Amino acid sequence: MEEKLKAIVVPHTHWDREWYLTFEGFRFHLVEALDRVLNLLERSPDYRFTLDGQVLPLLDYLEIHPEMEGKLRDFIREGRLLVGPWYVQPDEFLVSGESLIRNLLYGTRIAQAFGGTMPEGYVPDSFGHIAQLPQVLTGFGIGSAFVTRGADRACEEAGGPDLLWRAPDGSAVLCHVMEMGYCNAEQLSADPAELTRSLERLVEAGLLDPEGEPFVTFLTELQRRSRTGAILLLNGCDHRGPQMDLPEVVEGLNRRFPEFRFTIGTLSDYAAALRKVKESLPVIEGEFRTPVRHPILTGVLSTRMYLKQANHRTEILLERYAEPLVALTRVLAKVDLKPFLDHSWKLLLQNHAHDSICGTGIDPIHREMEVRFARAEALATEVAREALRSLVMAQGKGNGLSVFVFNPCPWGRREEITAEIPAQAAGVVLRGPRGEKVPTAVVGERLVSEGILSGASHRRVAVISFQAELPPLGIAAFRLDPDERAEEVGARRGSLVVDDRTLENEFYRVTVYENGTFDLLDKATGRLFRGLNLLEDSGDAGDEYNYSPPPKQRVLSSADIRGTVGVAADLPWRGTLEVSLVFPLPVSLDPERVARSEETVEVPVRFRISLQRGLKRVDIEAEVDNRARDHRLRVAFPTGIPAEKSIAEGTFWVNERPTRPPEAAGWVEDPPVTHPQKAFVTVEDGKGGFAIFNRGLPEYEVTPEGTIYLTLLRCVGWLSRGDLSTRRGHAGPPYETPEAQCPGKHTFRYAVYTYQGCWEEAGVLRMAQAFIAPPIAISWERTESIGERTFLFLDPDAVLLSAVKPPEEGEGIVIRIYNPTARYLEAVLRVGFPLSGARELRLDESPLRDLPIRGDILRLPLKGGEIKTIHLMP
Repeated sequence: MEEKLKAIVVPHTHWDREWYLTFEGFRFHLVEALDRVLNLLERSPDYRFTLDGQVLPLLDYLEIHPEMEGKLRDFIREGRLLVGPWYVQPDEFLVSGESLIRNLLYGTRIAQAFGGTMPEGYVPDSFGHIAQLPQVLTGFGIGSAFVTRGADRACEEAGGPDLLWRAPDGSAVLCHVMEMGYCNAEQLSADPAELTRSLERLVEAGLLDPEGEPFVTFLTELQRRSRTGAILLLNGCDHRGPQMDLPEVVEGLNRRFPEFRFTIGTLSDYAAALRKVKESLPVIEGEFRTPVRHPILTGVLSTRMYLKQANHRTEILLERYAEPLVALTRVLAKVDLKPFLDHSWKLLLQNHAHDSICGTGIDPIHREMEVRFARAEALATEVAREALRSLVMAQGKGNGLSVFVFNPCPWGRREEITAEIPAQAAGVVLRGPRGEKVPTAVVGERLVSEGILSGASHRRVAVISFQAELPPLGIAAFRLDPDERAEEVGARRGSLVVDDRTLENEFYRVTVYENGTFDLLDKATGRLFRGLNLLEDSGDAGDEYNYSPPPKQRVLSSADIRGTVGVAADLPWRGTLEVSLVFPLPVSLDPERVARSEETVEVPVRFRISLQRGLKRVDIEAEVDNRARDHRLRVAFPTGIPAEKSIAEGTFWVNERPTRPPEAAGWVEDPPVTHPQKAFVTVEDGKGGFAIFNRGLPEYEVTPEGTIYLTLLRCVGWLSRGDLSTRRGHAGPPYETPEAQCPGKHTFRYAVYTYQGCWEEAGVLRMAQAFIAPPIAISWERTESIGERTFLFLDPDAVLLSAVKPPEEGEGIVIRIYNPTARYLEAVLRVGFPLSGARELRLDESPLRDLPIRGDILRLPLKGGEIKTIHLMP
């Protein structure tokens, strides 16, 4: 007897926590939806429901109905209500790799506490997928991925939606691409002639032949593409309540289609079918960013850029300062601040839902996001300061006032430092760890509040700046000597300021022009780069999801603008030139949205361009007072290096992408020419390269001629429009979003670095990491005896430190390193405190194996692309 084809019906909802309604607006409907789910679970023993692969909707529901917790726990324990593994369904490109790991750490632990975690990597609506997602998932014991957007090329190469997706390190997950979307069976009917909403959409999208019975055609197409002997029917959609008659409909379908066996099931049922054919599945590698059937909505990389910058600030605060300091303080000072870390992380993760961090909602939800960012940032700042104070106090006692500087990078570095000191100490000599005089400058003042629990005092402090050599991931003490006054800092011999247009240090000569551009001479190679940092502004008739040029585009640049250039700072260790100009821009699109308005508005722009002594990097700060609408503002760097590919840091990996887009006839969205990045993008030839670092500016473009564009602002007034030239149809409801025009003042920070050889050899990653994570400092009347102390040192240059954190359970310190190159490397980790043991962990922090320690050194082999997590036990 021929075996029936399995038709696995998965009831679910895709729950965007905030989008075209606010969080509370959607929660009102979430409560009713889950009440209905509970009703179905109670009356139908065979019913199952998948809660979108995340736990946050469960927690949001229980805040309203805490009395239902017991019932929910029972259904979760029985495997009938499936929650997790995510805390919240994230965007993958706009958040850090550590954020994705924290998302799964919290999600899986919360789900387990309720009775069980769904063991499948369900990411139905993320706008494309990172190359390292298989390794992240396997690090949590998750062996599958269910995806939709961006995977069209993968399906084409695999010859269908079932494949084995392999990460750069070789780890792999079973992958099913939901080619017809995660709503393919949103509403099921036992009548095969009925054109349900989901079938109608598939016909309109050209995914089903309109001739014949649509449901029969649908089943036939799924059967034809499947490698597993099973088909997946996803009975749900965005904010969709459960289909209340589904058990009866499934019974009717089994009677109507005897060749199929319809069952209400879960994603795990389909994963089990994939495991049976694993050996025959084609292997696919790389990121998923091809928008043939489903748009990846590339414009979200630059929508509401202020959100991306706030996210970057908060991630850096948590990952580079608060977490490492809390971990060290816990071990060395016996002070536990981890609960504050957890709260800050959860606030941040609530902003990582894809419609949230992508900036693709109505204005009120993004105002709420700003409040969450501010709360998370304020808490992480307090935690980092308190942890650093506790760490300093644990080193000894004294009665002198010192500045203690923390370097978060696991290598020694020279960098400028800013610190707050008592106003009366502003003029005294600062002495370094070896007693040497360190030049300082007072660069400002601010009001601080201290002694909150003992009667708050509010006083003004001086903000000083100085440059110093710092030990690898550790602390350096700089003593303020009250008995000696510092000489006044000003222009002096050896200044980096040559004249009011020129800066020069050991590595570069920079010539700055009135239009904000500059020429850069690399003194080691003799390469001269001209016309860098050119402002380019184009009209944007798109929406929050996609850039779309108006039919009559007009691109403007700052090339012919004449502003003023002058010296902003001339310090012994830094020179800064400032350019102020006014960029006249069309006020908006014309009323027909065909061309840019003839009416203009003045947009003030100020650049500060800096060189430091002993540091090969040009730092740029741009301030823009945006008064225009419907436009995209970028800075251009014409490197003159022909580029077949761009090279950009991604998540635990460095991505190479072609600069020429593929042919795209019939695609639902134009192939992307703008791409995501983390800290850097570079182009290079056989002789060397040109890199741009950034702080929270995730969108870039590289042309075949080698011009790098860095997007500063993309300003639009609609959540979604249906008339774009770059995308077919709507991507959401057509709400107006005036605040997405990003009016007002914005500050952007980025840098330029040139090098010989290739990026791996030239330390591009380390230079970029140093730029995004400057040292932090406190002043404290405590020990003078620290001098310098290194806690962690990591070698070689190509290996990166991703995390230093407290373990989720137990004592010690968890560190994470990774190899972003394709070649084998041996990492050498030197630890600055005695160890009793070390153990390798999975990403979920479950133990793998004990590691040998030789003195204070661990040697850790790393495959190309491998992420490794280590538990250090002092």
